[in-house]
Amino acid sequence: MKLNKIFLKDNSRFSHYLTSWVNELNIEIQEFSTKNEDSEEGIDGLVIFTENQEVDKEILDIRSIFDKNQKPVHKIDINGTLMVGVSNLELWIERNGCKKVLFLGSDVMLENPNLERYLANLK
Repeated sequence: MKLNKIFLKDNSRFSHYLTSWVNELNIEIQEFSTKNEDSEEGIDGLVIFTENQEVDKEILDIRSIFDKNQKPVHKIDINGTLMVGVSNLELWIERNGCKKVLFLGSDVMLENPNLERYLANLK
């Protein structure tokens, strides 16, 4: 992946899980908090990991901030076709020129083995 920085939500089991994966990629990590009014400042885009397109209300609220500020948003359904999802993410990053991206997902997804498969194929 051609990213310079990945933002991860503070106090999230999902983010804690992604931290070790991001460290393997040697990409800088920064904490994201919704407590700031300009929480999306300095972030180029938002990637939402979902299961069957289901999204938590908190994630929808964060997405609405990105939509309001006309920043690109991409959803990955980890139960979808693996290589299509990986290719679509790489194209989305390239086409939108995203270098600093916020990754969000529900803690419930940690129980889904497809999450690990996706992460193993995202490089």
